[in-house]
Formats: sequence, structure tokens, C-alpha cells
Amino acid sequence: MTTSRLVPSSSSSPLLFASLVDHSPNGVIVYEPVHNEMGAIIDYQTVYYNQKALALTGHTHEEMMSLWLFQRAPYAQAQEENLRQVVEKQIPFDIEHIIPGTNRWFSFENRPVGNGYFVTLRDIDDLKQVEIQLEKQNTFLQETIQHTTEQQILLKSVLDTSPNSITVERAIRNANGEIIDFKIELINPAALRLGQYSEIEVLGKSISEFNPEFITSGLMAAYIDVLQTGKPLQTAFFAKPINKHLELSVTRMDADNIIVLFNDITQTRLDAEALRKKNELLDGVLSTSLSSIMVYEAVLDDAGHLADLRVVLTNEASLRASYRTNENIVGRLLTSLNPDTKNTGLWDQYVSVYESGQLFRGKHYFPTLGKWFDATVSKLGDGLVATFNDISHIYSATQQIEEQAQLFEGVLKTMTNGLSVLEAVRDDAGNPVDFRYVCVSATVLRDTGMSSEQLIGQSVLSLFPGTKQTPHWDALCTALQSSQPQHFESHYAFDGLNNYTDNWINRLDANRLISVYVITNERKEAESLAKQRAAILQSVLDGCQTPIILFEAIRDQENQITDFRYLVQNDANARLVSHPIEETQHKTMLEVLPSLKSSGIFDRYTEVVETGQPQRFEQYYRDGSVEGWFDISVVKQDDGIVVVAHDNTLLRKTLQYAEHLVLDLRHSNHNLEQFAYIASHDLQEPLRKIQSFGNLIIDQYGNLLPEDGRMMLKRMQSAADRMSQLIRDLLTYSRLTAEQEAFEPIGFQRILAEILSDLELVIDEKKARIQLPDASVHPSIYFNGNRSQLRQLFQNLLSNALKFIPLNRTPEIIFRVGAVSSDEVPAFVPNRTMRSWVAIDVSDNGIGFDEKYREQIFHLFERLHGRNEYSGTGIGLAICRKVAENHGGTITARSQPGLGSTFTVFLPTIDS
Repeated sequence: MTTSRLVPSSSSSPLLFASLVDHSPNGVIVYEPVHNEMGAIIDYQTVYYNQKALALTGHTHEEMMSLWLFQRAPYAQAQEENLRQVVEKQIPFDIEHIIPGTNRWFSFENRPVGNGYFVTLRDIDDLKQVEIQLEKQNTFLQETIQHTTEQQILLKSVLDTSPNSITVERAIRNANGEIIDFKIELINPAALRLGQYSEIEVLGKSISEFNPEFITSGLMAAYIDVLQTGKPLQTAFFAKPINKHLELSVTRMDADNIIVLFNDITQTRLDAEALRKKNELLDGVLSTSLSSIMVYEAVLDDAGHLADLRVVLTNEASLRASYRTNENIVGRLLTSLNPDTKNTGLWDQYVSVYESGQLFRGKHYFPTLGKWFDATVSKLGDGLVATFNDISHIYSATQQIEEQAQLFEGVLKTMTNGLSVLEAVRDDAGNPVDFRYVCVSATVLRDTGMSSEQLIGQSVLSLFPGTKQTPHWDALCTALQSSQPQHFESHYAFDGLNNYTDNWINRLDANRLISVYVITNERKEAESLAKQRAAILQSVLDGCQTPIILFEAIRDQENQITDFRYLVQNDANARLVSHPIEETQHKTMLEVLPSLKSSGIFDRYTEVVETGQPQRFEQYYRDGSVEGWFDISVVKQDDGIVVVAHDNTLLRKTLQYAEHLVLDLRHSNHNLEQFAYIASHDLQEPLRKIQSFGNLIIDQYGNLLPEDGRMMLKRMQSAADRMSQLIRDLLTYSRLTAEQEAFEPIGFQRILAEILSDLELVIDEKKARIQLPDASVHPSIYFNGNRSQLRQLFQNLLSNALKFIPLNRTPEIIFRVGAVSSDEVPAFVPNRTMRSWVAIDVSDNGIGFDEKYREQIFHLFERLHGRNEYSGTGIGLAICRKVAENHGGTITARSQPGLGSTFTVFLPTIDS
């Protein structure tokens, strides 16, 4: 194994290179491939690394040099194919990954070098963590903005739908800070309807313009007292401008603003006067008041102290506020209606009013109702009267305004996007010539490197004059003049800055804008990298000769798929359908191939998208220039599909031609088999006559013939005998194909017993020693087959073993049986993996044969010896193989000349 350092040479360049690499801030490792015996790459071994690589990976020198890459870093094996592409095809490969053990993100840049490759490691964990944090902060900001928007919508909804008249009024101060009037900042529709004003007539106007007696009546002094003391004001007065009696509820919002609720009590006043005259004041108040009113009678304990209150009267407003009926309230004790009343209610105030007779007025929150009320409690005879006005909407509005102000400050400090509020700087003609910073987020300060004091109040062009040369300036002017939101991307490469930004500009009012930006440098780099990778992917796809297409589903209003849009296709598909790649995204599937709908293929595509189950099918398709058989694979990809179409047209035609050839061959074989059967059967008759007449001539006229004549007759008889045997063997062989008898379970032990019985005389004559399989080890081997054929198979093998033996040698024949796996069965046997197998060896100590003839001996009429040496027709072993093949198996042979032979029969077995 070589050392991990660069070896010095006569030149200083390698040393300089090693020094530079060792001082590199990145880890560098050089690998060379490790091949197996077949020449395939199975791993990579380190040939060089720098010290930074040890520090980043956490490996030792021994681990780096003694362990291969996949042993040292098993997670790298997932990229085995990509690494092989780097080495064999010189294709660079980059990836980001977490190294186990360090639990940190690293980038790996793999580049080819020599016959291997080198990898550059960079620790990008901090960058990754920043990316994750930025994503979280962006999500939080979006949620915050959405929540703020929802609150604003809710506030506006409350104000717009409230039946009470509501205004927000701001104090008008003189140069000394003294309050000299109030002006209306906000008014709801109910208040506008009450005074029959429009919003334009009211907003920004002082109260004294509408009510000349505002200052002299003492109402303004009461407003000032609310601002200075924070104590709410409840009062009523007659408003001359609208000729109505109004009930006011005034509360402080902040140091300069108050919230005023108006209730028109004109009718109440008139009704009260009438009712007073009719002595029906109480019923009038209860029926017309918008306030909840409860009349209680005291329930005293034995010591005469107030122990509880019983409801004796209530009004509709109270029933609505409590969501109860009159029957469920009147007559019940206060503690039964609200068991926590003595802990969280107004009980102490009730006791104080009852005992002192002094009126109580204040705000109170009822948890069971989830509402705030302005409560008034007074003594009435031996009981109490409590009046409640629902001020939840006013209280919530005030609280939300305060929360929104705090929230806005918090957003500016924490938001990751750059946000600026800009105020237009106009010329004498009113045209915007610059914009001034009003407030900015912390991100703007960080990105510009400036402090808040350096930015706030300064103009944009004085700080960043390059703005006028970017789309940003036009967007600012357009948003201000048209009030249309602007969204655009910009590259700012001026004033010492170089950033790509994604920008949003919205008009806040007639003179102010909100500008938000996100720096997208990394995204731009990622987009550039994505384009490069897309180009590589397209090159890979175009290099594939099989059409490949990525489609996106097109859906209607009912979300039903009506078509598919081309997203990506390779050159092979573009040529097939005559749809150029540059027009990929301009057409749909049915525009290019409309017949997909009628052929049913479109429905299959739709089913894959809806079910997510991939499909593969073969179908004939014809549409314009496209025609043929296609093997189509379809898988779902997001809301679309990837289609791979193999053109099987040529294969189909070839298979059809092959089928015709097979049918013709079968027909020809059948005719040949019939001919062989008939010929062999019919030739026996003239042979028998030749033999019979030959025997008669020898018996009756043999003495009259010379010795040569008798010898010729005997040779003729011998030739006739051989031909008869040959015809019988040929007839037997033809029957193996022509006769298709039904198969049945056949026991191997029984077949052996029958064969030994038939050949008993020959075995005794040759004094042969035969070793049979142990019946206790192989008691029940069964084949599904033809008894006579299987008997002939093993009888031929045993006969050959007895026949091909030297005259001076005693035959020794051994039968061996053993179960074998499908992998041990010759590969050319069909369906061998679907069954159980047994191998039967028949071994002898005969003359053997040369291994080069081990297939030839199974051919018809093949003989390795002259008929004068050993009799036979050369068909016996052909019959053996034919029988084995008829039973789904085969037979093989092995031998050495003079050392005997072994024939192995492979047959499938069945259970007995």
C-alpha cells in the first residue's frame, strides 16, 4: 500500500501542488478504482489525501489507507453508479450529504483524474443551518403577517357591524402642548348614520366644528380628564347639530387618543318622560335599553348580612347577553346562576352598594360569557339594580391597536426580509423626485451595513444613487402613482453592493410606500445549477433511443383530467410524434396525438394519475405518422405521468414470422414422424420374406451351393437382421413422439426391479455386479410419466453398460440417486426452477469414450465403434434422451476412454 503523502520528484511542481493542497481549506482525497475478476469496479482505495480531509471526516490515517471507500463510509455506496460514471465516462458528480458520526453537512465534488477520481470536501453545515433558519423565520413572518391581517379584518368587521356608534378621537394641542380641541381619526358606519354624515365630511375635522358647545358645555374638559386620569367617562348630553340626546362612554386609548361610544338615547328620554307620567318608567327602561339590566332582592343570613341575591326582574338585553330565557333566570339565586360569583364576580361591590347605598360603576370581565361589560350597580329599596353595557368590542379594539403597534416593532426587528417604509420627496410640480426612509427592518441595516440613524430621514438616491439605473426606481414611481402593487426581480451591482433581489412594493397611502425585498443570490446560483443539470438530463434523455415523456395533468373546474401538457420529452419521442423539443411546452397530448382518446390509452394514463398505480401494457396504435405496436410503461409523477414507449413493431413482426415457421416445422415434423412410423412398419414385411426365403434356401439348397454362395446367403441374412433391428428401433423412436399416452405416477424402484428381471440371463451370463440405490435412503421416488418409456430409458442404459465391456473384464454397474436443486439442472431444460428434481447416475467400468463425443452419442445412427466390434443400430441413446425430454428432463454423459462411463438422468419428481 502506498503512503498518503505526495512523493517528491526532480521537479518542484508536485511538492508545490502537495503544499497547496495540504493548506487548502477544503478536504481533498484521491481514489483509484478496485476491480473484480470480471473487470467491474467494486470499490475505491485511497491513493492520496490532505490533512483537512482527516479533520473533516474524522478518520485516522490507518482507516483512510487500509479501508476501501465503501468499507470506511458505507453511506457512499448509494452513489456507486454516479462514481462509476465519473471514472468511466469522465462525468463530474456533486452531492451534499450528512457524514454520520460528525452529524454535519458536507458538499462532495467528484472529478475524474487519471484512471480514478478525486473528491473535494467542504463543510457547509453552517450554510445549511442558516438556510433552515431562514426558512423557519420566513414561515414565521408569513404566519405573523397573516395573523395581523386577520386581526385588522376582524377589527374592521367589528367596527362596521357594531350597532353602537364608535369614534376614535385625537387631542389637538397648541405649541405649549395644551389640548385645545379633539379631531375625529376613526368613525364607524353606525356613527355616520347617527349624524347623517359621510366619512369625508368627518375624518380629520375637529369636534367643535360639529358641536359649537363642545368646549363651553364642559364636554371637552371631561374628555381631557379621561386622557389625564385614565378614568372612563359615562355621560349623556343633547347634541344640537343632530337634535338628539346621546349617551357617551369615553375611554382612554393612549396619551392622545380616546374611544367614544355614542348611544342615541333621544327616544329613551322621551319614553322615560312619558313613562314617568304614566308611572311605567321601569318597564320602559327595561324594554328599550340596550344595556343588560338585572333587578335583585337581598337574601340575608341570620345575622342580617347580605348572603345572596335573588333575580326578580331582567330585560331582553340581559337575556341575550347571557344566552338564557326569562324562566331560567327570574327567581333563581345569583350564586346558582354563577357559582363563582363570590370569587370572580362583583360580589364585594354588591355588598358595598347594599350596605352604603353608594353607586358603583366600573368595567368587569365575565369568564362564562367571554365578554367585558361596563357595570353600574345601585341600591333599589331592599335590593339592587345592576346595569351592564357590552364593551367587549371597544376593549378588544383598544387592546388590538396596542398589540399591533408592538407587533409591528417586533416584526421589524425579527423579520428576515428587508422592509422599508418610504416617503415620497416631491418637486414643486408634485412629482416624486426621491424617496425618504421612514422606518426600516433590522435586515435592511444588516444588509447595508448602516445604522438606523444613518438611514432614517435620508433619501434613497443620496445613499444609493444606482437605484435609478435599476427597475426598482420605476417600480417605486409606478406603485405611488397607480396604487398597483409591484413585484419584480432586480440585480443591484452599484454602490459597493452586488445582490440579486426579489422585490415587492405596495402603496401605504398617497405619499408613502412599503418596500420589501429578499436577497436571492443563492437561489440564482441554484437556478443556474438547475439549468445546467436540466441540460445534462436532456442530453441523457436525448441519448436514449426509447421515447420518454413527462406530462402534467390539465384539469377542469370539477377537477377532472381533460388533457396532459408536455413538460419534458427526449429527441426519440420528438422524432416519433413529429413534435419538436423546442415546442414541448406549447402543445398538449391530445393536440399532438388525438387518437389516444379513442384508443383507450388516454383513460389508462388518467387512471395512473388518480390511483397512483403504475401500468405497463402493449397496444397497437395508429395516428398520423405514428403506427405500430408499443410496449408502454406509465408511472405517476406529482400530478402527472412519465411515459416510456418501446416500439415493438419489428419484434411483433418477427414473432409472427417465427410462429408461422414453428407451425410449419411442427407440420413437417408430424409428417416426418408419420412417414417414419409407416415406413418402418411397412418395411418389416418384405424383410421378413427376405429372411424366410433366405432360411429356406439355406435349409433346402444349402448343400447344392458352393461355400462362397452359402457365405453370401449368411451375410445377406445378417444384413436383413440388422435392418430389421434398425427398423424396430426407428419405429420405437418415432412412437416416442407419435404416441401421447396419459402420464401416471411411476415408482423408480419398481422400474429397476422389472429391468433386472428382464435382463437376468444377460447379467448372469456376464457375471455382472450391479449396485442399486439403498431403498431405505430413497424409498419413494416417483415420476409423472409413461411406464414403458421410462422402462426403456433405464433398460437401454443398463444394456449399454453390459454390452460395452472388454471380454476379459467383469461388468460393474452402479446406480446412484440424489435430489438436486434447479441450479444443478442443465440450463437449457425449460421451467427447471418450477419443480423438484432428482439426478440418477448409471456408472460402469466399460470401454468409455472420448469426451468430445459426449453430445454426438445421443444423435440418431451415431456409432463410435464398428458393428464387428459391438452390435447395435446407434439409436438407443437417442431414445434415452427423447424419453427424458418427453418427461421434462434430460440426460448427460461423461467418460474417459478405457475407464468407464457415467450417464446422468435429470427428471422432475412428484410426491408419492
